[in-house]
This record gives sequence, C-alpha cells and structure tokens, in this order.
Amino acid sequence: MRSWPHCGLIAAALLLGCVTGTRGQESVDELLRTALSLLRAGDAGSAQQIATRILERPGPPDATALWIRANALEQLEDYAKAVWDYGSLAEAEPNEPGVLLALGGARFKAGDITGSIDAFDSAARLDESLAPQLWQRGISHYYAGRLDDCIAQFELHRTVNPQDVENSVWHFLCAAARDGLDSARQALIPVERDARVPMAEVFRLFGGKGTAAEVTQAARDAESETAVFYEHLYLGLYFEATGDERLAKEHISKAAALKAPGNYMWHVARFHRELRDAAP
Repeated sequence: MRSWPHCGLIAAALLLGCVTGTRGQESVDELLRTALSLLRAGDAGSAQQIATRILERPGPPDATALWIRANALEQLEDYAKAVWDYGSLAEAEPNEPGVLLALGGARFKAGDITGSIDAFDSAARLDESLAPQLWQRGISHYYAGRLDDCIAQFELHRTVNPQDVENSVWHFLCAAARDGLDSARQALIPVERDARVPMAEVFRLFGGKGTAAEVTQAARDAESETAVFYEHLYLGLYFEATGDERLAKEHISKAAALKAPGNYMWHVARFHRELRDAAP
C-alpha cells in the first residue's frame, strides 16, 4: 500500500518538541538530538537506551523520549513494548492524531487487531480528514471480520488514492468474503495505472483476466525483491480467496520469509501466516 497518512516518526518527534529543557546534569535536548541521530542512522538499540535514560529521570515522562523509544522498539521488533510507550504517549498527548496512528500500527504488528481499529478510529475522530487515508484500518477490519466497514474504508480510500491496485484488491477480498467471488469481481474498483511491478498483472488476475504465471513473470523480470514480495503476498491472498489453501499457504509463507520490518505490508504477510497457522 502507499505511505502512512502522517509525517515520519522522527519528524513527528521533532514536532512534539525536542527542546524540553535540562534535568539533572545532562541536557535533555542534547540527549534527544543524539537519540534522533542514532535512530536516523539505524542504531535503534542505542537510541532506545538514551531514551530510557531520559525516561528514568524524576518527573513526568518526556513525550519526545517516549516517541523515540517507541519507534526504536518497533525497529527492534519489540511490538508489545512499543505499544506500551505509544499508549503512554497517547495519554500524555491526547490531541495528537499522529500518535494514535502510530499506536494503531504498533497494535496491529503486535497482533491486537481490535486495538488497532480503536486507535485508528480515535485518530479519525480527532482529524476527520484522516479517515479516507486509513487503508491500515481497512486491513484491520478485514482481519476482524468487519466486512461492511472494510468495504466502506477501501471505497473511501479510493477518493484520495484512485490509482492504487492494492486498494482495489483489498476491497475485492472484503467483498469476496461477504458476497462471493463473482460479486467481488463485478464490484472490482477500476485502476488505470499503477506503475509498481507487478501491480498491473495482480489487477488483471483479481479481475479474472490474467494468470498467476503472469504475475510471477513480471516480478521475476523486474529483478526486485520488493516485486517478488508483492507477487507472493497477492498470489497468496488470491489463492486463499479462490479456495486453494495449499497455494495460499505456500505464497504467504514465501512473502513472510522476505523479511522487511520497515514495510507495513510485510507485517500483514507475517500476521496472515501466523493467523492461518494457528487455525485448527
């Protein structure tokens, strides 16, 4: 899917206010700038340690330190602890929809689907302009079995992102689960151009006009691991929707094996695999 409907985590931390004054012997703003630099450089472990040092000081928790540590914990794949920090930050900054969006994403990654929807809903209540952007909420609706809400979210997302094959596909998946394949194909949201490989082939496949082999060939021709990831993710979802459990599991497992924690859709693949593996 496309990018998150809010500024990046590091930028948001700056918006929350990096200059928080001085406590004790060390300047908090200097420590925060160091932690942010480490986060930018990919050293999440060190950023987490610095943020923790700040948060262990007496007094109310520093909002920016919470944000940095939560982001670092996500990078370290400790999603339960990230949820805790984002939740604490949401309590401290109740009028910041960006915090709630981050909380919703972290909850999804931690496997709390209902909690993710609650956070996304809260963000949309704070800022109604966010509602059309929240494709993440639509995916959570799908896994929660809230198919009417799922369909409505992807129809709404179409108004701000009309050329996104993934939006069309997730709308299809929700409609197929509710109304059946034929109805879902008839209601398939049209997309004229999505230059990402292999999205054109994925769209034709879900529309009943293409083949899985064409999706695979396009991904291989691109010589891109990202293209291969999306090939396996959407072939897996397609085969599940059409009732081929063996191929669905094979492709979803391959998508999840292409580890990319920075990609929200990789977490979708990971969660989908874990959910289906846990099914009786």
